Amino acid sequence: MSGKGKQPCIIVCVTPQESCARLIEAGAGIAEKEGLPLVVLSIFRESSGLNANEGGVLENLFECAKKFNASMNIYFNNSPALVAAVASKKLGAVNLVTGFPEEGSSGFIGRIHEILPELTITMVDKEMNEYRILPVGSQPLQTVKTASVH
Repeated sequence: MSGKGKQPCIIVCVTPQESCARLIEAGAGIAEKEGLPLVVLSIFRESSGLNANEGGVLENLFECAKKFNASMNIYFNNSPALVAAVASKKLGAVNLVTGFPEEGSSGFIGRIHEILPELTITMVDKEMNEYRILPVGSQPLQTVKTASVH
């Protein structure tokens, strides 16, 4: 699903939380395995803006992205899922990495999947387990992680 003339990439969506560094690390692992560049996106609602604390956290996330040779793009728009989907399409993303949605989430992941059903979406939980939404009709080649029950 890459754009014409664009090299495919892995995109990681982050929010201004220190814990999002784990998403960049997970995305970097996927990008390394696939031999693709990594791009980090952060999308803020225009109506909310950016406060000083968020700016400091974003600076730390930018430094984390730099460790993995990733670029970081920041957008201000009141439709974050649409911006993430458009950026994914324009940049030639083959996998979008996000956090695992918690109860009462905004529906961000579902909206992206509706707009780009051909895009693999990898959700990473707080324990670094990965869960994937695969494109319709695709067959998983391997299990991402196996959990054992004790």
